[in-house]
Amino acid sequence: MKDARAVEIDGVSWPVQGAQVAVIERGRVLIQLRPWLPGWELPGGHCEPGEDPSVTAAREAQEETGYHVRIRGLVGVYTWAGLRSAGDVLYLGRIDGGRPHRSLEAWATRMVDLDHLPRTLFPWYHQRLRDAFASADGAAPVHRVQLVGARHVLSFGTQWMRAPIDRLRRRNGA
Repeated sequence: MKDARAVEIDGVSWPVQGAQVAVIERGRVLIQLRPWLPGWELPGGHCEPGEDPSVTAAREAQEETGYHVRIRGLVGVYTWAGLRSAGDVLYLGRIDGGRPHRSLEAWATRMVDLDHLPRTLFPWYHQRLRDAFASADGAAPVHRVQLVGARHVLSFGTQWMRAPIDRLRRRNGA
């Protein structure tokens, strides 16, 4: 019996507990601000028992952002090394309706390009976003192991202290 929460890449079945979606339109991707732990991320969440991960990604995107998202393809599976051991799957999607709204899980949404990612984007999303843009250009799905250790978490925490300084610099033309 095939596990509904496993995703196959190159003949290898990878168990996943979470699913996200990268909605890419006109060179920009939809991200959302998660309130706790605060940071920018892609829409997504935990797979329900027996739920296909692609269904999870679309359902979570609608719950969090208000957009109806249609899954267009598989970007990759990302397994963790370090502080977490669960795997996540990332899909490519497009907005198929709905209206943006705020939720308890997403206080804000924005479309950004790779050159203007917020400093407070969770660090493991940088590689995932590069992979998503490559997938949108036709690249094959990937499997990656992402290291997340105490150094990554501490480094990310300091980004929040730098964000107000960045805003002041932009306002003053520096």
